[in-house]
Amino acid sequence: MSLGLQETRMRRKRQRRWSMIKWLLILAALGAAFYFAYETARQLARIEVERLEDRVVTLENQLRQAGEEKRALRNELEATQEKLARWRQRYEEEVPEGAPAELLQLVRERLDAGMPADRLAFVIRKASEQRECTGGPQTKRFIVQTPLSTGASSSVSFANGQVTVTASGPSATNAQGQPEAWYDPAEPLTATFYRVGGDNQQVEGELPLNHSVVIGDQEHRFTITEGNNRAFAQVTWERCTYP
Repeated sequence: MSLGLQETRMRRKRQRRWSMIKWLLILAALGAAFYFAYETARQLARIEVERLEDRVVTLENQLRQAGEEKRALRNELEATQEKLARWRQRYEEEVPEGAPAELLQLVRERLDAGMPADRLAFVIRKASEQRECTGGPQTKRFIVQTPLSTGASSSVSFANGQVTVTASGPSATNAQGQPEAWYDPAEPLTATFYRVGGDNQQVEGELPLNHSVVIGDQEHRFTITEGNNRAFAQVTWERCTYP
C-alpha cells in the first residue's frame, strides 16, 4: 500500500512538471511570435521611413527645380513683355491709323493701277488746304430707280453735260411688307457718274453719298442726299481746282 501511494505521488509530480513544461513552451512560442511580429513591424517601419525620406528628398529637389524654372519663366516673361512694349511702340510710331492709313491705302491702289509715283507725288505736293472752287454749288433732284420705277426723270447733268448722275436702290415697303414704287432712303444706294468721253464711275453707300470726278485740272464734287419728296434724291455739284 505504501508502494502504490508513492507511485501515485510520483505520477502527480510528473504531471505537474509536464504541465509546467507545456506552459513554458507556450510562453516561449508566444514570446517568439511576439518577437517575430515586433521585428517584422520594425523592419517594415524602417523600410517605410527610408522610402518616405527618399520621397522627401525627391520632392525637395523637385521643389528647388520648380523654383528655378519659375524664376527662369518669370525672367523670360519680363523680357517678352519688354520686347512686346518696344514692338507696340514701334508699331504705333510706324504704322498709320485712321486718315493716314486710308491715304496710304489709296496711294498703294493708285500705284498698283499704274499711276507713276512722280505724278502722284506732284499731286500730293500741289494739293492745298483751301479749295479754289469756281463753279456751283448747284443742286438738282432726280428720281432714284427701283425695280418698280418707270425711268422718267432718273438722271441729271452738270458742268455743261460733262457728268451725268443716276442712282438706283431697293424699293421701300408698306405696312404689309409689299414693295412700293419709290426707293428706301435708309438703304444703301448705287450711284453712277457718266463722263462724256470718259470712264463711268459707280459707287455704293448710304446717304449722304459723296463722290468726286476729276476731269483734267478740275474736280467735280458731288453730294447725294434724300430729296424733299419721296422717290426723289437731290445731288449738289461743285467744281473746284485740282489738285
